[in-house]
Amino acid sequence: MKFLVDAIAMVFAFLAAYSARSGFAPAIQPLSFYWPLLIFSLVAFGGSATIFNLYRNHRPSLSLSYLVDFLRALTLWSALIITFAYFTKTDYSRAVIILFFLFSAILLFISRLLLAKNKKETAKTDQELEGAIKEIIKISALSSDDLALLEGVRRARAPSEIYFLLKRLLDILGSLVGLILTLPFYPLIIFYIKKDSPGPRIIRQKRVGQNRKIFTLYKFRTMSLDTELYAPAPSQGNDPRITKIGVFLRRYSLDELPQFWNVLKGDMSLVGPRPEMPFIVDKYDAWQKMRLSAKPGITGIWQILGRKDLPLEENIEYDLYYIFHQSFFLDLAILLRTVPHLLFPKGAY
Repeated sequence: MKFLVDAIAMVFAFLAAYSARSGFAPAIQPLSFYWPLLIFSLVAFGGSATIFNLYRNHRPSLSLSYLVDFLRALTLWSALIITFAYFTKTDYSRAVIILFFLFSAILLFISRLLLAKNKKETAKTDQELEGAIKEIIKISALSSDDLALLEGVRRARAPSEIYFLLKRLLDILGSLVGLILTLPFYPLIIFYIKKDSPGPRIIRQKRVGQNRKIFTLYKFRTMSLDTELYAPAPSQGNDPRITKIGVFLRRYSLDELPQFWNVLKGDMSLVGPRPEMPFIVDKYDAWQKMRLSAKPGITGIWQILGRKDLPLEENIEYDLYYIFHQSFFLDLAILLRTVPHLLFPKGAY
């Protein structure tokens, strides 16, 4: 059943790609010329999905482990398509192939969003991740020697320089696209903030970044003017400090849009632990300071697993899990999981 849904999505993606390319000169081959490519693509994706266990019924389609495997399957599938086109020496349009892959990836992900919504995947989505994080929570009482051992484990699992290069390229591209797409909405957001309450439209806070580097974080103001700049964040939706427009901005994370500029500057990443305020970091124990070894991000595991619904003290353990398991596919999986949390927010105050 799942493969049938995927096959239908890929056929639609192929027809859309062919139609989009046909609208431009020079003319390309007739549709029938591409049938071998489409048939091979369906078989190749089915094989890739089977290799990475995407069709096992017990796997929630929005768990991080599933999304990582989904991205790996897409990568293998794209490599197989390129190999097929090269060795068959067929003059396929590169634009058709690229658009076919992009449209397929989008439709395949949307199908998994709809599947998860229909099955109402909730707490079971990341049970395997929850179990791993519970083990990390136990480190809070470690001795200094055990902490040194844990730091050694983290360094042994540290990703390569290629990962950090790809991560930075993703940050630059993602932040540029984010700024271009959201800048037209800035005047409207600023207008409603000004109309709702007096005070600055954008606030600037000092936050602690990677290796305890202090930087200025930007965000749209969502709380009343008399709220202290470094007051604790709201823990419930009816907090009287939040303005009327602030409720809407915080619910859909629109208050964080200016942080694309922080990412472009290099102070933050798209994915990583949330940057904390200096007075909170000053109270960290030795093991908690390990979260500062990674560049802070706009989104992360803590946010997608429940955000403010989780106790604040559990935030750090989720960040440590990310630090121990960083990978490019995990970053992409977290970004994918962020999409439904923005569309259907839960626990965002």
